[in-house]
Amino acid sequence: MDTTLKKNSIDLGVKLGTLLFVITTIIYIIDIKLFTNFSVILAYMIPALGFSIYSVFSARKLQNDIISFKEAFTAYFLCIAIGYLIVTFGNIVIFKIIDPAAADIIHEEIMVSSKVMMENFGATSEMISEAMNEMQNNHSFSYMAIFQNYANALLRNAIFGLLVAVVMKKS
Repeated sequence: MDTTLKKNSIDLGVKLGTLLFVITTIIYIIDIKLFTNFSVILAYMIPALGFSIYSVFSARKLQNDIISFKEAFTAYFLCIAIGYLIVTFGNIVIFKIIDPAAADIIHEEIMVSSKVMMENFGATSEMISEAMNEMQNNHSFSYMAIFQNYANALLRNAIFGLLVAVVMKKS
């Protein structure tokens, strides 16, 4: 893949990461309990999909509308990888360095919502107790959990990236 295409995807990834970090900061300022809300996931996914698809479009445009599957996927995935890496390091700065207490509050909210969800699905008290003990021992904002979230985001987006690359490739 041409260095111009990679540079373009990296540039869009930096812009995506900056936008996602700004979204994180705004949610943090407004109410940290919003991090447990499903709509927040959409606040990350929609811009990520938009930027990454635009990355493929612009890569295709840079090559006179001819792009291979590999180049389309690379343009998509590079944008996502850089963007989510920036927001991951932003999360470390906010929730591990600046305000670890906020991470604890979010973790507790996640535990409460998980317990309510398990009760609604009819889980036994033993299952709920075991799940709560497991969650208590594995904090949602540990370094391992933060990097697992990054890896999960990459995996999730790799699947979308494959679909986008199939649709966008043009030989």
